[in-house]
Amino acid sequence: MQRKIIWSLIFLLIVGLSGFFFLKNNLNEIVREAIIFYGSELTKTTVKLEEVQINLKEGKAEFEDFILGNPASFQSKYALKFEEVKLDIDTSSIFDDNVIIEEITFDDVDIRYEKNKSTTNFDVIKNNTNSSLSNLASAEIKNAPSSEIENESHAKKKFTIKRLVISDAEVEVWLPLLGNKKIELDLPDIELRNIGLTQGGVSPEELTKILVEAIEKQLVTNIDLEQLESKIKKEVNRIKDQVDKIKELENIEDIEDLEDIKDDVEDVIDNLEKLF
Repeated sequence: MQRKIIWSLIFLLIVGLSGFFFLKNNLNEIVREAIIFYGSELTKTTVKLEEVQINLKEGKAEFEDFILGNPASFQSKYALKFEEVKLDIDTSSIFDDNVIIEEITFDDVDIRYEKNKSTTNFDVIKNNTNSSLSNLASAEIKNAPSSEIENESHAKKKFTIKRLVISDAEVEVWLPLLGNKKIELDLPDIELRNIGLTQGGVSPEELTKILVEAIEKQLVTNIDLEQLESKIKKEVNRIKDQVDKIKELENIEDIEDLEDIKDDVEDVIDNLEKLF
């Protein structure tokens, strides 16, 4: 009997060690695939991620070449792209229910802020994320045994982020009336602190929601799409007016009128160039 127990313990130890080394050797790919799958499900877009490098011993992680695709009703290939994200993790909390992340930094961020006839791409992504979170919460409560509902918050790994920074973000503004022409702008840095601190951490899904909402808020605050459209329409209408004046000229040799029209057109061009 004792021999059987000993062999059972040895077997469990071998299985445990095998699982540990498998996880250790494949952790980067497991995390990469999880981000792609759950990110796509949550935002209802196509998510791509080229590489993940995690060093648990040093508490460091890096994600490279991340792309968040655009919803189907928008032209540009993606809504958000960044070359590198770095995480600085508190190693003492790695195996806790609430993992403490000292800092997350997003560098070289490329944002495409696009408006179709009725809404923007980031507004759709935000709504998709909120809808997915709501559906996920309802499904978990519905499927959980009653004894587990009270302990649901302890069943998942959560994260507290002391500081999150999105820096050097460049924005391309896409508007329907511009055609293939884009307006390029720099976005002020985004900094969030103590995410999840008061509620014992946030889930990866909740962190995604916070990140999308922070970017969308910064875009709305710093880029007035309605005002941009209004300015462009105003200048385009001025050009149309000048064209109509040319058509109405009875004598094309009326140099004075032509000079006035030329000045107005050049003024319109200058105003449009300031937007791009």
